[in-house]
Amino acid sequence: MTHTFFTPLKQFLHKLIHVGIYPDMPYVESRYTKLLNVLNWLGLCFMLGYAILNLTNGRYFLTALNMFNMLDATAVLILHRLRMYLSARLVMVGCRIVIYTISGLYFHNGAEYFLLTLLITTIIIFDSRWIRTFLCSLIILACISVVLFPQPPLLGVPVMEEQIIVNIVVAIGLIIGTVTFFKSIQYGYQREVEKQRQALIELNRDKQRMFSILAHDIRSPMATLENLLQIFYENLLTRTEQMKTTQLLKDQVIQLGTTMDDLLNWSARGMQGMETVKTSFLLYPLIKELFQFFDLIIKQKQLEVEMYIDKELILSADRDQIAVVMRNLLSNACKFSHRGGRIRIVAIEKNNSIEVCIEDEGVGMDENRINRLFTSSNSSVRGTAGEKGYGLGLMLCAEFVRLNEGNIVVKSRLGEGSIFTVILPK
Repeated sequence: MTHTFFTPLKQFLHKLIHVGIYPDMPYVESRYTKLLNVLNWLGLCFMLGYAILNLTNGRYFLTALNMFNMLDATAVLILHRLRMYLSARLVMVGCRIVIYTISGLYFHNGAEYFLLTLLITTIIIFDSRWIRTFLCSLIILACISVVLFPQPPLLGVPVMEEQIIVNIVVAIGLIIGTVTFFKSIQYGYQREVEKQRQALIELNRDKQRMFSILAHDIRSPMATLENLLQIFYENLLTRTEQMKTTQLLKDQVIQLGTTMDDLLNWSARGMQGMETVKTSFLLYPLIKELFQFFDLIIKQKQLEVEMYIDKELILSADRDQIAVVMRNLLSNACKFSHRGGRIRIVAIEKNNSIEVCIEDEGVGMDENRINRLFTSSNSSVRGTAGEKGYGLGLMLCAEFVRLNEGNIVVKSRLGEGSIFTVILPK
């Protein structure tokens, strides 16, 4: 019941405080606007109370000043709504210099403390040095006038001592609140800057990794393709050699295409341009389809492939993303297997999850490399036939499995092979 009552109240207060604040605003500007919104809503409440009190005590001119102050606060909020932020600030400071000076001179109500609050607020919210200097000078002169040159109460009798004390307490509270809020703006800005700095460091690290991959994984196949096409152009091959070379060309194009897919997918993830769309699909046909990419390397290395997957096993995930994951893991299993080695793919249903294990009997890894596998600090190493692997693809695997609410577990021993287990929810 209490929660039901407070939720609409919080939403209402949030809307009041965030008048004129939009998502595309600079961080500091939005916080200054929020500060002024708080001050003006509080001013509306206090001035309404003062107007009623002064009207009751027969101070009609002071009541008019209170009403003028309310109109000024309302104008500031409207100008914020219209995104006229500088105009709102000039209206607020200009009007309140006049209001507080007159009320302080003729009613001795402690307005000099409100002028001090206005002075601090002006120093905080104005970026232009000339505007800030001019307005601060006016406020200081007004404050000196109220304190040193008190005028006779021509416009009404001075306010009661109790009301002066209340005004002083309110003004000091506003000063403390304004300075505290400004410090929170500073701390928040520092946190934002630090967050962006860390993001830039990570982005730069990924960029360096991209260039490294471009230099190694793309340039090498391109150079091979260039040489093979030159041989074809010069017609230096026999019919049998042409058939073998065509197969090699196909293999190089597949390798290049795989690398380009990884790069494009990773770039899309970095731009938040990829959406995970879950569908239900059979796992066995997907694995069979992916193995077509590795026919040549399996034959060249004389690898034995064993699959233990129920042909009716259904996954609920983004098929394209899981295809990228499985293709990268199968590719690494082939690359790091020794000639005549064995690769096993096993799918197991466990309670609320499905585990897909890809096991090889290849070179394996030590604990240090396992810990760096899915991070940008991981370095690419050569396969048993000189192929490159454990690079960008594994970072993609970790990202895509996470997007599908799953996990990857790695077990490996140096010289004995590796087991990559992809765990996905049913």
